[in-house]
Amino acid sequence: MSTPPAPESKPSPWLTMAVPIVVTLLGMAAQWGTLGAEVRSLERRASTTESELARVNVAQTNAREQAARIEAQLDAMNRELARLARAIEKLADSPRASR
Repeated sequence: MSTPPAPESKPSPWLTMAVPIVVTLLGMAAQWGTLGAEVRSLERRASTTESELARVNVAQTNAREQAARIEAQLDAMNRELARLARAIEKLADSPRASR
């Protein structure tokens, strides 16, 4: 007599479902890690940009203040030049100047 053939061992249906699920979860975890690294990088860049923006704002404020000081000095110089021009005109029109 012959021995009956051994039944084929079939993998558990849970195992066939678990393998793709585990692979998918590992892929998602890798993507999550990559996204986390990108978020941290973007946060650093945003922080650097904010710092640079603050520095530029301070420089703009300083430049405005300096421009106002220079403008005030120019106005004072213009007034002084006008005063000197009037004084020269008075000297030129005075009778002593014609001698």
